[in-house]
Amino acid sequence: MKKQCQSCGMPLQTKKAGDCRGTEKDGSTSETWCNLCYQDGAFIGPDCTLDDMKGIVDKALVENGSSRLMRWLAQKQLPHLKRWKAQKK
Repeated sequence: MKKQCQSCGMPLQTKKAGDCRGTEKDGSTSETWCNLCYQDGAFIGPDCTLDDMKGIVDKALVENGSSRLMRWLAQKQLPHLKRWKAQKK
């Protein structure tokens, strides 16, 4: 299993939150996407752009009290995730 959501970068499993994987159409858990980005085999925000996701992730990290460094690192990794690489092609 990939260790992080390939849309937002959130860990797919954590000690604190548990299993955060999204679901496929058949109800099975996704090995690629988290439950905040993907449910029932589709993206929750299908029209979300990379810039939109950068804003969503940054806001969540600010609310979580993350450091500027963590926020910067999150922004830098997003374009390299599967969902956003696919849009570049």
